[in-house]
Amino acid sequence: MGVEWQGDYKLLDASAEKQDFERELTRLGLDPSNFLVEVRRGPDLAGADRRHTMRYDVYITDLKNPDRETLKLGGGQGKNWIAEFARVRRR
Repeated sequence: MGVEWQGDYKLLDASAEKQDFERELTRLGLDPSNFLVEVRRGPDLAGADRRHTMRYDVYITDLKNPDRETLKLGGGQGKNWIAEFARVRRR
């Protein structure tokens, strides 16, 4: 079984971020089924080309270690929340 996804997680379908995150968890030696990820879309930002850039927040909860705080990371264009998660977990 994989990560439990909630909220606006379908925003990640086109970019394959869901699969990339589950792969990263496995690479770090973590069981994806121990994680709950909630995605919340934020307000779009107007870009320099007048197109709107989608933003979202990703809340990651380690269900196996409930004493750890839920991690909030930013996602969207120019953000790499998966790499940030890996960096935080290696500390």
